[in-house]
Amino acid sequence: MIENEVLKAIEERSSTRDYREDPIPSDMMYALEKAALEAQTSLNRCEQKFFFITDRTILHDIESDVMKMAEEQGEWGYLERLIERDNKVLFGAPLLIVIASREVNDYTACDSGIAAQTICLAAHSMGLGSVIMAAPDRIFLGERGKAWRDRIGMESGWQFEISVAVGFINSPKEPHEIDFRNIVVV
Repeated sequence: MIENEVLKAIEERSSTRDYREDPIPSDMMYALEKAALEAQTSLNRCEQKFFFITDRTILHDIESDVMKMAEEQGEWGYLERLIERDNKVLFGAPLLIVIASREVNDYTACDSGIAAQTICLAAHSMGLGSVIMAAPDRIFLGERGKAWRDRIGMESGWQFEISVAVGFINSPKEPHEIDFRNIVVV
């Protein structure tokens, strides 16, 4: 069996859904910013922007607006899960990284997924938890999307792709079980 730090991080990492409120120190923030920028992109276009949101008011408003949009759209199953989680859309994370792209090629969504995973592995390597989230799409792509994009400084022509919540883990969660029956070798 091959052992190395990257494979160990992949094996150990799980999605964090309960964070401490402690702010992320500036050296860790810089490392996350650098990791985001180092993520691979198709055709090396690097057509992404990363919005590092740490303002508690904005984070609170994102949670409130996501819940409001889910209610308006009748997403009762999602809202039931939120109630189980004390209505914490962002799970108390002190940082939300919104990944945005311009549609310059057919691979921008894939590039954003690569960036999200790169950020998560970087966070894990520093002892931080993370969870990849689509939930904020309700506000950034919905009817209030322009107001939200303006609020975080997202210029015209850029669109929300995915986000990552990051912070210090309050309650750890075991990684999911793997099932090699899901591997097909042809």
